[in-house]
Amino acid sequence: MGNAFRKRAFLTWTLALVAMLAAFPVFAGQDPPLAQTLYGNLSGERDEDDTLSWKGIPYAAPPVGDLRWKAPRPPEPWEGVRKASAFGNKAAQLFPVLNWTIGSEDCLYLNVWRPADDRKKLPVFFWIHGGGNSMGSASSTDYHGHALASRADVVFVSVSYRLGPFGWFSHPGLTTGNPEDDSGNYGTLDLIAALEWVRDNIGFFGGDPGNVTTAGESAGAFNVLTLLLAPKARGLFHRAVIQSGYRTDSTPEMMRAFSVGLSGQLNTPIREASTARILKAVPPSIAGMLDLPYPNWDGAVLPAEGFAAFSDPSKVADVPIIIGTNKEETKLFQWMGRLDSRDPIYQPRAELTSARWKAEGVDSIADAITMGDPNRRVYVYRFDWGAPDASGNSVLGGRAGAKIGASHGLDISFFLQTDSMYGNALPLPLRTKQNEAGRKVLQAMMGTYLSNFIASGDPNQANLKEWKTWSAASNKPPFMVFDANLSGLTSRLDYGRTTIESTKKAFAVYDDPLRAKLEQVLGWD
Repeated sequence: MGNAFRKRAFLTWTLALVAMLAAFPVFAGQDPPLAQTLYGNLSGERDEDDTLSWKGIPYAAPPVGDLRWKAPRPPEPWEGVRKASAFGNKAAQLFPVLNWTIGSEDCLYLNVWRPADDRKKLPVFFWIHGGGNSMGSASSTDYHGHALASRADVVFVSVSYRLGPFGWFSHPGLTTGNPEDDSGNYGTLDLIAALEWVRDNIGFFGGDPGNVTTAGESAGAFNVLTLLLAPKARGLFHRAVIQSGYRTDSTPEMMRAFSVGLSGQLNTPIREASTARILKAVPPSIAGMLDLPYPNWDGAVLPAEGFAAFSDPSKVADVPIIIGTNKEETKLFQWMGRLDSRDPIYQPRAELTSARWKAEGVDSIADAITMGDPNRRVYVYRFDWGAPDASGNSVLGGRAGAKIGASHGLDISFFLQTDSMYGNALPLPLRTKQNEAGRKVLQAMMGTYLSNFIASGDPNQANLKEWKTWSAASNKPPFMVFDANLSGLTSRLDYGRTTIESTKKAFAVYDDPLRAKLEQVLGWD
């Protein structure tokens, strides 16, 4: 009997048992907890906050060898019980500053957390990590799912996917004739494969495949935006949360030019080049990220018109959406770029570039979706906690408030309910005894909005401030401002739209020398 026939027989037999097995608890009272998947059995562990977890679960075959730069294939089934108590490999990437290659191209693994009971049909939260699509990992402490799984009663799934030139890369020498293999959108296809795994397997973990929220921050949010436009992802998720997403458009011609240029530096056939040589041939960006075009708007995996497709309701998944940014997104990058926070340009530069981020990455997208279909539910927010007030005071304290403020990534722990901010690695006092009371009540509020949204697609409930939906037809559409002082909430519903034009007009508040310097730095006139 051939190996291919045995695999088909195994999957056919397993699929026949899915409905029957999913009706019974498979981990009740077990230590370690066991779970079934279509590909084999898993042994997990009891985790924090009275949860169960299974880590390092393969959702696709390793994309190496002949599968390098190809669409993901199903994982190989295994016999016996696979231990699932350790995270899988990080995706191949460069370690910041030292320029070391870490991780592996064999990286297509996901992790599952759920409450330590036998409830079935729990909502599913599918988390995509950030890192500029060229660094980061689902194993970061910022993204551990035990807290949200416990407090929101959800099945939390975090996923790793191919990054950098392994995730988005289109080269004439790699053409096979298969549209997905030739698309260049391998990271996007990895995420779709992981969502397909959730559809087919999450019932074994007590999750509801008919109620999946896909969510992410930064590049993770960018990827959620592309999944909203990906035809193959349609129906695989039912809500979307987009934290600090952004727009990046590239053409197939740009992608090929980049890829041909990169391969020309390697002096070896592209498929034979080592992981390290490929990564180090890509121009670097800030903080260890890589500078490369993505995604490839190929007209197959993703629409050829790119982000302009958000104006066409037929091309955007019809799901409720939460989308927002932080008030001072870019302060983190200014600080990491060693800019002096005492320079008079530091604060206005952060405010203006962050307003531009909101205009491009949030308000314009919310406008496009709700103009195309006014019945679409889009909830917009701005996260202000940590930003200095008019007097320059911040709940983070003067030094951290001036340097970091309400910066990129600071909102993650508030949504995911963890105590980890930037992996608790920044040499700045972010979580302090002084800001604990306000911080905790804001975290609880944001967690309640999120859990309501995950469950029903509507973040509201009777004891919360009403979060109204965005409307492109309104001159002053509503958005939620998440904030707190040292002792309690100062969150509110605000109104208005940020545009590139309104951001440019903000220059008028600065005196001539500072305005001229800002215009020079930002490239605006």
